[in-house]
Amino acid sequence: MKLITALIIVFSLSSAPAVSELTEADVNKIRLIIKEEVETTIAKSEARTKEYIEASEARTKEYISQEIAKVNTTISEMDKRLTSEIGSLDKRLTGEIRSLDKQLNGLFMLVLALVVFIAVVIGVPQILVALQRKEVRTQDEKIEAQQKQIEALQKEMEIYRQEGT
Repeated sequence: MKLITALIIVFSLSSAPAVSELTEADVNKIRLIIKEEVETTIAKSEARTKEYIEASEARTKEYISQEIAKVNTTISEMDKRLTSEIGSLDKRLTGEIRSLDKQLNGLFMLVLALVVFIAVVIGVPQILVALQRKEVRTQDEKIEAQQKQIEALQKEMEIYRQEGT
């Protein structure tokens, strides 16, 4: 270790210090070199960034495509399930509608029978009463006519009695 330290001190002392000045041309060359290095570094960085972005876009597109495929699969499964449920619901409702139709037809016939029954119960006695009234009227008319005949005959008999006396 001492040997290494001694060698470093010897070499440091033996090197000649640089005593020079940079000219304007030297500074321009240094600037040009630095500019080229910076541009190269920027170009490489831009290329790497572009590659990274393109790779990221590709991964994103792939991920989105997979997610869309999953969603489409889910939608397709739901569509199948809903289609079958709608079909079974349609069959069930069709059966229930037919049952209700039969019940409504039965109720309609019952209401119709009740209307006819009420018409018969109310109408027949009314018709009988009307016929009896007509018969009574006819009899009353006959009685009146006979009474008029009787009165006429009585008047004639009185006339005959008065003439005969």
